[in-house]
Amino acid sequence: MKIEIASAADAGSLLDLRNHYVANSFATFDEEPLTRAAVESWVAAFGADGPHRLFVATEGGRLLGYCCSQAYRAHPAFARTVETSIYVSPGAAGSGVGSALYGHLFDVLAGQRLHRAVVGIALPNDASIRLHARFGFTPVGVFSEYARKNGKAISSQWMERAMNENPPR
Repeated sequence: MKIEIASAADAGSLLDLRNHYVANSFATFDEEPLTRAAVESWVAAFGADGPHRLFVATEGGRLLGYCCSQAYRAHPAFARTVETSIYVSPGAAGSGVGSALYGHLFDVLAGQRLHRAVVGIALPNDASIRLHARFGFTPVGVFSEYARKNGKAISSQWMERAMNENPPR
């Protein structure tokens, strides 16, 4: 397995994976399939350095999953907070891809001036809660039925993780 910075060349595979979760789960709140242009724009919003990163895991040219850290909110007060996200291809679930991706992401983020990482996990999703707990996330609370997708109310478990705000120089 190879983990690297996502590029425009990954847009097609990322589109397929993201649309799989749009159509088959409540993990994403999107209700309509994403377009290639939307995914290309999303990929382009991440950098090769800094706190907002997008990584893909591949093997033999096949996308196994991705993870990212992005701005939590646009307000300057949240500049030292990132929201993380991780998705694993259905055929790779339970194979360690998620742990490898998050391990890589948090190794990279350790060099950034960040205070917190946060994540919202649509419920139920015990596997994602366990993965996040392994990476130091602790529960903050549940937003109960705060979203609707395809007519169904969705709750999310929110978790946070302390980050190294003052990395070594």
